[in-house]
Amino acid sequence: MDRRTIRRAACMAAALAMTGCAAALAETAGGFVWQEHTKKIITTMLLSMVPTFEGRYAVTIALGMGMPAVFSYLLALICSSMPVPIILWLLRPVLDWFYTLPIKPVRKFAAWLEKHSDKKRQSMRKNGKRGLARHLSAENAELFGLYLFVALPLPGTGVWTGSAVATLFEMPRIKALVVILLGNVTACLITTLAATGVLAVL
Repeated sequence: MDRRTIRRAACMAAALAMTGCAAALAETAGGFVWQEHTKKIITTMLLSMVPTFEGRYAVTIALGMGMPAVFSYLLALICSSMPVPIILWLLRPVLDWFYTLPIKPVRKFAAWLEKHSDKKRQSMRKNGKRGLARHLSAENAELFGLYLFVALPLPGTGVWTGSAVATLFEMPRIKALVVILLGNVTACLITTLAATGVLAVL
């Protein structure tokens, strides 16, 4: 069998596999017609990336627009998690650059952001001293406080502020990334369960 025949056979197999996946997806999608919900999907994606609003509140908007609960949760979670690594790795260099600019409002903004983050960190430390955190090391207690800060869907908290705090106070980036993502999973789940009435039943 020559190479051309092998390539044709491989292409046909790939096409059949893609067709099968598409059919399975259509079957599992049920009555949810994706084309009719494009605007709702885009709206949810954009709201999920808005600081302090994020996925935990965007999922309630998606549910209010009639989108499926699991899809709304995953969409809001994924989109709201996307800015986290960008903030963790780029915020510090950007702020350092702001301090070098001859523009006073920009330098004031950088100073305000660091001061605001310091207040949030103190709040995290206060929360981290409760419960299990009393038995943890200083670093783990701080990470536990970061988790609670992101996980509780309260005004002023979330992945944006948590990522800023973790970056400005030089928490271990990989550990902070994992903790923030876990916190976001929890926050989005809490609001999803509350919006669907599950928490009320429990």
